[in-house]
Parts: sequence; structure tokens; C-alpha cells
Amino acid sequence: MVEPEHCHFYVQRKMRYCKMTVKKGKSFCGEHEPTKGVATVDERIPCPLDPGHTIYRSKLSKHLKVCNAKIEPESQPSYIVKGINLGEPVSCNNDQPLSNIDQQIIDNVLKKIEDAYAKLPAIVEEILTHEVLKTELENSTYGAETRRHLLQTASLLGHLKQADLVNQNTCYIEFGAGKGKLTYWLGQSVQNIPDSTVLLIDRSSHRHKKDNKLKNEDYHVRVIRIRADIADLKLNNISEIKETPHKVAIAKHICGAASDLTLRCMTNSIKDDKTTEAGVVVAFCCHHRCEYSHYVGHEFLKKEGFTPDEFPILCKIASWATCGIKLNNENDSTEREKIGQKVKMLLNWGRLEYLESFGFKCKLVYYIKSDSTLENVCIVGKLNKNKASDQSK
Repeated sequence: MVEPEHCHFYVQRKMRYCKMTVKKGKSFCGEHEPTKGVATVDERIPCPLDPGHTIYRSKLSKHLKVCNAKIEPESQPSYIVKGINLGEPVSCNNDQPLSNIDQQIIDNVLKKIEDAYAKLPAIVEEILTHEVLKTELENSTYGAETRRHLLQTASLLGHLKQADLVNQNTCYIEFGAGKGKLTYWLGQSVQNIPDSTVLLIDRSSHRHKKDNKLKNEDYHVRVIRIRADIADLKLNNISEIKETPHKVAIAKHICGAASDLTLRCMTNSIKDDKTTEAGVVVAFCCHHRCEYSHYVGHEFLKKEGFTPDEFPILCKIASWATCGIKLNNENDSTEREKIGQKVKMLLNWGRLEYLESFGFKCKLVYYIKSDSTLENVCIVGKLNKNKASDQSK
């Protein structure tokens, strides 16, 4: 049932009503306000750059200047290098619904999953917290959703600290920063660490960004936001990166292929630069949206006998862990979820081995309870070039 203050438009694709709030006296949000067949000044029209969304005709010229779909000018900043973090293009077959794939092929993949997963070490639960969020977590007025995100943020910051990645002269890079909610607390947690910089990376432009609040509250942290696709980002060409000997990637629920782009962005940046220490604290999400060309764990999958054509099948099976589909037989449903979780862990382990091939010391942990989020695994890794050099002698 639709709530009075929400839009009355039924989104057939999502099988629910639109969740946007509406103005007093209105039944629909601006996006779904029905046209009456008469062209008016404020008629909503498809965006010329991306017909997937609409805008008011009267605001067309202003919108075209800020639309995320606009074509960027040819002169790009030096840190934008098209496709630098994409990986080698590889074509995969079987990119179709599982129901259209021969059952024998699926059964063969399922067997490989069981065999590969049996070799993995147990992943431990390490739910940490951080003193910077103590007051917030004690605030009884917050609802369950707000508290859920605060607990996740606190644990990620706790892992950052426990891994000894909070040091002087460090640039912390939040990939897929969105509105900067993680950055806001990260900035407060490092405000007394000399020469701390927080760099936010996101390809979209957002309103009500929390990093603006961080700047306005005059914390002693340099905060910079860069609008860029991670696929095209050359970290070493960013001036703030050049000035700091340490860099740490942090992300909360970075989606699908963007996780792999983030890891490759980091490894590309440490190959030939002067970084003496690097780290990653990344919470993974949406494994069903991974792409084989971008995925960094090719060597691991190859070692376990998976072919490129089986990767799309793996991604579809990974969705069983979180899709919430309940079968008639509850046991079958639970078994599907377990298989999906195994695939997600295999894909995560491939990422761990990728980082370790560059000298990182890594671990996968359950950083939060599954009742907070089913996407409750993060990777924590640290690279110390000086120590790695000493050990190789």
C-alpha cells in the first residue's frame, strides 16, 4: 500500500510504488508526474543526453551543464587515462539466464565450486569499532537503518587502525565515495594525524555531500573530491598523491566490477612510484555484477579449473546468496544461499591472491554481522615496500 506522502506511481519493474516523497497536495513526484497532453513551460521531457531520465523543459539549459551523461571535453586532466584500470578485454559466452544453460554445464561448475571452496581457510569474524563513532552509536534516537551503517563504518575504521594504516603523511582514498558518509567519519578519525589527506573518488556529482560538512567544521584534514571513473583513474598523476609517501584505499560496499577496478588502480599506482607504504580496507558488494575482463583474480580461477566462459555462470550463482528468493522447499533455498556465499568467497579469494602477488599481506574477514548486511566481507591488506625489499635480500 502506498503511503500518502510518497509517489503514487507503481514501478512495474520493481513491483512496488516509487519511494520518492511528493509536495503537499501532489500525488506524484516530479519524475512521474503525468503529462496532460498539453505542452507547457514546465512539461517534463526526456533528457537529450540520456532519455533514461526526464527534466523540466524550463530547466533544460541548466541541466545540460551538470548532467552526468554529458560528454566531457577533449582536454582531460592528466590523471584521467582512458581505460587504464580495465584489464585485458576477454569475451565470455554463457552470458544468459541459467535457465537457458545446459544443466550438465551448471552441474560441472557447481562441482568445481565445491572442490575449490573446500581448499580455502576458514574466514574469521572480526567486528571492530572506533572511538570516533562512540557518541553516535549511543544515540538512541537513530533508527535501525542509520545505526546499521554506523556500525559498518565503525568496524571498517577499526580495521584501518588495527592494520596500522593510520600514519603521518598518508592519503586516504575513498573509492565510490558517493555522498562521502564514510569520509566524514574517516576525516574525524585522522584529524590529529599530521599531514593527513582524504581523497574522494566518484564518477557522479552528488548533492548534500558530507565532505563539505567536514570542510566547514574546520577539521585539520585536507579533503579533495575528484569526479572520475575508477576505470580511467591514474592515481600517480594526482598532485595530492605525489606529495604523500603512503596511500590507503578504503571503500564501503563498492559494487561488482568497481571492486576490481579499485584494486587494479592501487596496484597500478605502486609499480613504479615512490610509495613506501600502501593499504586497502575494502568491503565488497554485488558479485553478480562482476565482469571477467575487469576481474583481477584470473590466475586463481584458472588454477582452480574455471574457464572464462564459466565466469558469467559463477556471477549468477553468486546472486543466490543475497537475492532473497524462497523456494517451496526451505532446505533447497538454504542450500542455494550457501552455494552463492561460497562463490562470493571464491571471487574474494581471487582478489586476495592478486594483491598478494604485488607484495601485500592480506586477510579476508567478516567485518560485521550478517543481520546487518549480507555483504559482510572485507579485505584488509598492507604493503610495506621497505620490509618487502629487506626480506628479498
